[in-house]
Amino acid sequence: MRKKGSDKAKPSAGVVIEFAAEDASPVSSAVNYSSWSAPLEAPDAEIETAPATADEIEPSPVFKLLSEPVLPALEKENRARLQMQSPNRLYFYWSLKENPYKNLNRILGAQSSNYTLVLKLVDLASEEETLRPIDPDGSWWFDVEDDRTYRAEIGMYAVNRPYVRIVFSNTVETPRRGPSPKPAEAAEWKVSADRFSRVLEVAGFSRDAFDVALAGDEPTRSDVAARTAFAEYFGREIQPNGFTGADLRLVLLTFAAGGSLASLRERIGPSLFALLEESGVGADPPRAASVLSKQYEIEADEFEPEGETESAVFGASAINFPRKVRTRRIAEYSPLSSHSMAVK
Repeated sequence: MRKKGSDKAKPSAGVVIEFAAEDASPVSSAVNYSSWSAPLEAPDAEIETAPATADEIEPSPVFKLLSEPVLPALEKENRARLQMQSPNRLYFYWSLKENPYKNLNRILGAQSSNYTLVLKLVDLASEEETLRPIDPDGSWWFDVEDDRTYRAEIGMYAVNRPYVRIVFSNTVETPRRGPSPKPAEAAEWKVSADRFSRVLEVAGFSRDAFDVALAGDEPTRSDVAARTAFAEYFGREIQPNGFTGADLRLVLLTFAAGGSLASLRERIGPSLFALLEESGVGADPPRAASVLSKQYEIEADEFEPEGETESAVFGASAINFPRKVRTRRIAEYSPLSSHSMAVK
């Protein structure tokens, strides 16, 4: 074996080699080179060693501390906070400073035994309420409708007894899942459905881009067509009233593209999804494509199977919608815009 920069030949197997180290006597050792997988270097040579693996490196105390973060403990106080994750998901966390049952017993006496601590979510527009029993502190996820206003409360509830509110949260307005169907009133801000859909597509909102292109410049008439197609597909099982045309079209388009009901869970409102589940009407691609083609110029063979990739952009879809949308006459109404759009 030769040193770095040396031209001496490597010794053969079984040769006895001596190294003279500084301040030390010569050391002899018999080395069988046939058992080495890497060249043997002299002591003053630069030896390259394999980097230590992750298992061999002992993490420092600081690294261990940072790798296992511990959230600070919240003070025990009356707290009720409602936060929005998406148009259809709200997160609520709460805590109570004092024992609610003890305080209620002080006021009502024995009658307080019938009460239960509950969490109430209130839809301020429809005044619909959702109740569930809870502990004095905790958190909860809610499936909600988009374009609504919500508030959460903590209180004491008993059947046929007055409801006792303890704390209530901030108010949250959930946005729409898609762009507004209302056109701009000022002329300088008005754009056609064709141009708007192309902007949405470039921005990554493929589902919204497709729906804007499909609805055209007459979204009201397109919604009527969506309700007509939806009613024909589901018959009397589900009435389309009360749901947006965009959601109804998405259901039919997903079924026509071979998508499942489960794939719609995060893409439509929870009330419509619950009705679809209860109806028992499953996906029938040829039938869904047929009812859509009667209202929109989409041929059955233009639908592609549901994709497996997921987009990081909210509003995007894994469904490979028809590559070209050509709007046409809807029932007895006048034609929609004649634009076309390619969806990749």
